[in-house]
Amino acid sequence: MQHNAGTSFYSAVKSFVPCATRCCYQTSKHCMVSYNEQTEADNIRNNYEKHGVQYVSYELMLPPRFSLPFVSEEARQGLYFTTIVRDPFKRFMTNLRRSKTNSSEMHLPKSPFWMELSGRQNLYSGDNLNVRWLAGARDAITSDHVNIAKCRLQLFDLVIADYLYDHAVKRVLCPMNGWKGKKHCDEKIANEHTSGGKSDPLTGADAHLVGAWVERLRPSFEVYDYARILSLKQLKERGVTDLPEVSEVPSYLATLSKYTGMKVTDHHLNMIQRVSLDNEHLFSPPVEFCEQMKNVWANNAPRVPEVYGIGTFKQSFV
Repeated sequence: MQHNAGTSFYSAVKSFVPCATRCCYQTSKHCMVSYNEQTEADNIRNNYEKHGVQYVSYELMLPPRFSLPFVSEEARQGLYFTTIVRDPFKRFMTNLRRSKTNSSEMHLPKSPFWMELSGRQNLYSGDNLNVRWLAGARDAITSDHVNIAKCRLQLFDLVIADYLYDHAVKRVLCPMNGWKGKKHCDEKIANEHTSGGKSDPLTGADAHLVGAWVERLRPSFEVYDYARILSLKQLKERGVTDLPEVSEVPSYLATLSKYTGMKVTDHHLNMIQRVSLDNEHLFSPPVEFCEQMKNVWANNAPRVPEVYGIGTFKQSFV
């Protein structure tokens, strides 16, 4: 069971699994058939038994009340939940490339910066996609949305931070499923996480505008840093030993440093929360809040969610 698989992982799974889907078309009853987690889980298992569907990716913005991952042991039985969490600024740059906005046009009215600031967003917008897809936030982001996103992350069996993707797939998921070869499982892990040769659309952009985007994305940076901690922790718990050394600098600060020329000093690192396993408690959501959300997710009425397709939702989305 996957949320936000992305093209790379879905392609990897499809090369090993005879039947996989990332489309929650309700007419086909692939997924998203009920807010009630037991009904949803029974549908997943029924699709496996009758049609051989072994992999399902919920490639969409999850409604706040929808239970994914499932909470109860009965609903989770026989299922394994994973999600991929991407650096929010890399998501933002993907959005810029799609909009074909170059660095000299960032300040113009047609720039995504102004369009999304005025509320004209699409499902793959650059504005806090991490929080929105995990918490179902369609308007202004609040601290509750950030905590909902973090509470969801706690329920995944394996959180995959983007830069640890190869380690998660090749060291955990491939052996667990008996997958071998086809480049996805046997290929040597690269020492560095690369951009795949894509150009940086922000090269030469005004540093003030970039800084404003970084500030707008602070909620998603916070969720991403928590995902980095969970991903590293879970991989170590599963015996992965060849993990790369990673910076403990918060991702928003590292991004500011990269694009605005701001220097991160020891004084900064003495004043802020370092992103490390020792500081997991500093990034975790309130326990009471998560318990309340689990109670909501585990006790939904059997109502059909107002969501369908790939990344799409209906107007009455709640």
